[in-house]
Amino acid sequence: MTEKKGSFYLKIIVLGSGSCVPSFVRYPASYFFYSTTLKENWLVDIGEGALFRLSEAKESYREIDRIFISHTHPDHIEALVPLLLALKYTPGFKRSKPLFIYGPDNVWEYVQMRLDFAPYLKYDFPLEFISCSHMSEVKIGDCLLKTEKMEHFEPTLGFRWEIGHKVVVYGADGALSDNLIELSLNADLLIAESSYTKNKPGPGHLTTFEAGRVAAEAGARKLLLSHFYPEVAAMKEEEIEEEVRSSGYKGEILLAKDLMTIWI
Repeated sequence: MTEKKGSFYLKIIVLGSGSCVPSFVRYPASYFFYSTTLKENWLVDIGEGALFRLSEAKESYREIDRIFISHTHPDHIEALVPLLLALKYTPGFKRSKPLFIYGPDNVWEYVQMRLDFAPYLKYDFPLEFISCSHMSEVKIGDCLLKTEKMEHFEPTLGFRWEIGHKVVVYGADGALSDNLIELSLNADLLIAESSYTKNKPGPGHLTTFEAGRVAAEAGARKLLLSHFYPEVAAMKEEEIEEEVRSSGYKGEILLAKDLMTIWI
């Protein structure tokens, strides 16, 4: 792992900036985190195609230490079982270090159900599931993980990592809510979905305007918009930024693209 010079706590690579709608250029939701203090590799959601993007980014699926999964919609979890398969059956490779998975209880239920259908996939390395829910706090080395319930169609969590002097928040999927704003307070980076345009909202997701409103009310310093549905993805960058700015957000705006890298 090559580290960028300077005081950085996390290297973040966007593995998937899209949604459930198939796209050649935007895979479903997934992000790779490298913690420079813990010397660990994390995945945040693991939608279909995440492992291919991980390979394109020249990062190894063999070295993943922790996975944070917001909910069990396929565009956020579908590559988890293929990862377990790869970790067990890659020729010449035997995993010994543990793998930690964080998420709501139905994430573990999903894993067990899939393994019941294909017992040969049963992992043969240490695997621990850490159940998280509304207002959970988990200590991970020098990092404090906080989770909050998001307003989505099934149990869904947003994640907040307080690491060093920095805060990174992943809002996952969910409608505008006080929980999301509270989770995002004073974030150095807020990764927020931007599924719909300002004038065409949809249930269970944020619009461009609402993503900006969350960032503005929370005082987030940098906003990374992601999880684009086709109509937003087809907009010009300046049009997306204009809709976000109309919320009153004054901080830095980034538009996620697969394989882009951000240092925090």
